[in-house]
Amino acid sequence: MAHSTPPPSSSCPPLHLLTPKPEPPDPISDLSQIPTPIQNADPRLLLVPHKCNSSSDEIVDPIISEYLRLAKLYSSVVSPGGKDQNALALVDPSEPKKKKARGNGLVRVSNLSPADQIQNRVKIRQVRITYESLRCFYVLQNLINPNPVCVNLLGVKPRNRADLKASLQMRKAGFYVYNDPSQRIVGAVPGVNIGDVFFYRAELMVLGVHNQIQGGIGFAPANMVPEGEPIATSIVASGGYQDDLELGDDIIMYTGSGGRVKNQPHVSSDQSLERGNLALERSMNYGVEVRVVRGVTLQRYPLFRIYVYDGLYRVVECQHNRGKSGCLVYLFKLLRIKGQEESGTLSVRFAREIKAKLAEQTIPAGYICADISGGIETVPVPFFNDIDKEEYPLEFEYVKTPDYPLPPVIKALKACRCEEQCQVGCECVGKNNFEPAYDSTGILLRGRPIVYECGDTCSCPTSCPNRVTQRGMKLQLEVFRSKDNIWGVRSLDIIQAGSFICEFSGDVVLREEVGAGGDQNQNQVLIDPQSFFQRWSEWGDVSEVFPDAEPKKDPLLQHKPAYLLDVSRRRNVACYISHSSSPNVFVQFVLHAHDDVKYPRMMIFAMENIPPLRELSLDYGVMS
Repeated sequence: MAHSTPPPSSSCPPLHLLTPKPEPPDPISDLSQIPTPIQNADPRLLLVPHKCNSSSDEIVDPIISEYLRLAKLYSSVVSPGGKDQNALALVDPSEPKKKKARGNGLVRVSNLSPADQIQNRVKIRQVRITYESLRCFYVLQNLINPNPVCVNLLGVKPRNRADLKASLQMRKAGFYVYNDPSQRIVGAVPGVNIGDVFFYRAELMVLGVHNQIQGGIGFAPANMVPEGEPIATSIVASGGYQDDLELGDDIIMYTGSGGRVKNQPHVSSDQSLERGNLALERSMNYGVEVRVVRGVTLQRYPLFRIYVYDGLYRVVECQHNRGKSGCLVYLFKLLRIKGQEESGTLSVRFAREIKAKLAEQTIPAGYICADISGGIETVPVPFFNDIDKEEYPLEFEYVKTPDYPLPPVIKALKACRCEEQCQVGCECVGKNNFEPAYDSTGILLRGRPIVYECGDTCSCPTSCPNRVTQRGMKLQLEVFRSKDNIWGVRSLDIIQAGSFICEFSGDVVLREEVGAGGDQNQNQVLIDPQSFFQRWSEWGDVSEVFPDAEPKKDPLLQHKPAYLLDVSRRRNVACYISHSSSPNVFVQFVLHAHDDVKYPRMMIFAMENIPPLRELSLDYGVMS
């Protein structure tokens, strides 16, 4: 761990304070890894039909000429028919031809400079944090008022899903990233990286990745396309149909839409070539790339599905055959375009394989130690280094939690008398401004100067939602050596925004002893809780959407921690997290064994959804 030495003083010996390590490269900041964008000087999409070939993207001019000749001949005898914009009808030669105005709603963003790509990434990350904060805001409102009395005209309570309400509110407030209803983005969405994970489909709509809240095929209707035909822009491949099939990491057999009863995998009636199915077939004909989002089942919650952006694919084949149910279905073969970053679902699968091997006491290649905590943590902490033979993390004694000063320095925490779990009105919840700090799954609903949890003398069990950090680590973190020869931390699990990750730990040193030149040596490496940038204030902040919801000044902000952590001899996994000015995790102060605000615990929570094997980063502020 890098550290600096302040100039010597006559009053105290020189000390080493923790200096932030170089921030890990964001997937978009490593400019050498940015795939070459599809060149198109005109932002409008020019559709040129061609036959897809996985080995070559060249277009044969004679074929195009023949197609255009036939298309012209075909258009002279057919026209749009009925209310269905995709239906065709014969033209009466005696009637004059009607010219229908066609939109130009397809946009491909390309030729972005490196600075523009980084700026778009920052914008996307901020919108995602706002969405998650707004979703947590609605979850919190539901917990405070669990039984709303409002009903619709039919006397039925409305759906109360926080993810949908957050998406709707962001659209009303103009926070959709690409909010022009007359346009559809073709190709990559600027700022969205391959491998990004999403826990709710509504968020895909907020970012413009997929424009259907339930439908699996996102497309631009015919009136948006100059050629007058619908074009598919994205699909969500989540295995919803029994005929869906993955033929490898880069090949998908995708079942068309329609003919299925809601929430049932089997098709009960024949599918037709219309809407999304027609759009996919037309995308194949024109060679238009399609964004693919894949559904992945969480290991911790088998019934819950998340979504991983997998990159751009091309539709290379369309079949109309009898499916497993006996009905006619459309099957589309999609092939991943080469030259992109590694598939996001491949990273998820690889991380799961590593976890399985470690659970079987098998050490995979590159791993130096299966658990640097020696069994202290609830989840093993492996150590990976395939760069060199350095074993620096093994030189320290692993300590799970810090030992804080004993009474009378600290006052005992007043206990609650809840028998099952703390509810609104409980004494412990009251300390958090009478708001639950977490939801039922342990997600932190809002950042605070200090979060109060139930203590040892409270009557509620360890499963109480107000004891999240006391249950220890649930995510499998690993310390690794990066290509930049610095130490870092990453997870083998998918991390949801707002999740508890781990605690900062080391030896507690009183600030007054350090300032007075006490019995400290020059080899100390100190972490100052006061120096962390207050990123907790951004988590749960919905003031941009609701200006009246700006947080009030909390008197707890006036209190400063009275200690530092010395990690020169004893430490834990948190001490290897790198610094970043755009972090994906943050420090939240928590109290549970006492209520002395001078000795809060430093807990680390996720600022955003973090895919497996993506490095964790903190904003250390100024360590001085």
